[in-house]
Amino acid sequence: MNKLFILFGIFLILFGCQNSNKESAKASSNSPQNESLKRSVENNILISNELPKIKIKVDDEFSFIGNFDFEIIASSDEYSEDMLGKPIAEGERFVFAVSDSNSAVEKLFIVQFEGFLSHIDLTYNYNFENAGFIGENKYRHNTWFYDAKKSALENPKNEGAKTRDFLEDKGFKLEDHFMMSRFVGLASDDRKNEIIIYYLEMLKRTTDYSLEEYENSISSEESASIERSFVDRSKNSFTIY
Repeated sequence: MNKLFILFGIFLILFGCQNSNKESAKASSNSPQNESLKRSVENNILISNELPKIKIKVDDEFSFIGNFDFEIIASSDEYSEDMLGKPIAEGERFVFAVSDSNSAVEKLFIVQFEGFLSHIDLTYNYNFENAGFIGENKYRHNTWFYDAKKSALENPKNEGAKTRDFLEDKGFKLEDHFMMSRFVGLASDDRKNEIIIYYLEMLKRTTDYSLEEYENSISSEESASIERSFVDRSKNSFTIY
């Protein structure tokens, strides 16, 4: 009887310790600290819990393709010599696309979260004096009509080239020339982090012009009209809340 009682007591102690360890692990995995930097996409809503805390609803014509992490390497004369060739920031890109039945991309929507590494004494020093609000945050806006393939070949390690590789590895086909509408906002009060929203269309598919034709063969009035319509479409492609 005493032996049975002792064995039963040992069983309770071991079982109790196992449960305690499981509960501790469960609490750790669900702690706010571990959850805070998680980002996810649900029903075309991109949810970021920190840097910044934001929800972005992407238009339903887009499909979520995936996300990837990347490093930013100091590679221009704006950085000190001892920084050149070294990682200075890291980021994460979420990629959405509209494509046809042959996987030819028509439009892209990309959200980039980016921040300087903790030991890098740099900040994002944008002037937001004339920037407009989207949701509760100010965003600087600009547009580019450019040769995306040439840029990727010249800068194979940057996020544009990585995005092209990311999509092509998944079987998507991209034109060489893009139209880009870009919104840049700060993601932390210390200016160490930023968020960038990109809306892109394939230039030829949208306008029936090559980049050379767009830059050299059409009137300034037509060019301005194309750009205005493009910017309007970009602003209507997402909602922040």
